[in-house]
Amino acid sequence: MSTEQRTGTTWPQAESRVRLDESAPRAGVRVLAVAGEIDRTEAEEILERLVGLLGAPDAQLVVLDLAAVRFMGSHGLTTVVHAQRSAASLGRTLRGVTGAANRAVSRPITMTGLDRVIDWFPSLSSATATER
Repeated sequence: MSTEQRTGTTWPQAESRVRLDESAPRAGVRVLAVAGEIDRTEAEEILERLVGLLGAPDAQLVVLDLAAVRFMGSHGLTTVVHAQRSAASLGRTLRGVTGAANRAVSRPITMTGLDRVIDWFPSLSSATATER
């Protein structure tokens, strides 16, 4: 049985193209898993949830898991930039998960240089297990 805590999902709304799920796999680590397509409306909700996780008193590491994302355009990329800025201002670490072969996520991240802004991992287990 997993020791992971589920904090609940309050999204999606009926018209949403994305599902968000927060979890805490261990003390000091918070994860926001995103599944679906990230466009403007979804990006705003993702950023709001990430900022909330980054601001949690016991969160030292926050992981944005995009392994199940099928589309990520400029709004999603901008969300990652804003989340990284929030993490830096709070003294927290933000990491990302692209999925092992998810070109819908890894390609725009590489093309825009976001792979040099935060650390990206192929899986959630590698993102939460690695100390950098």
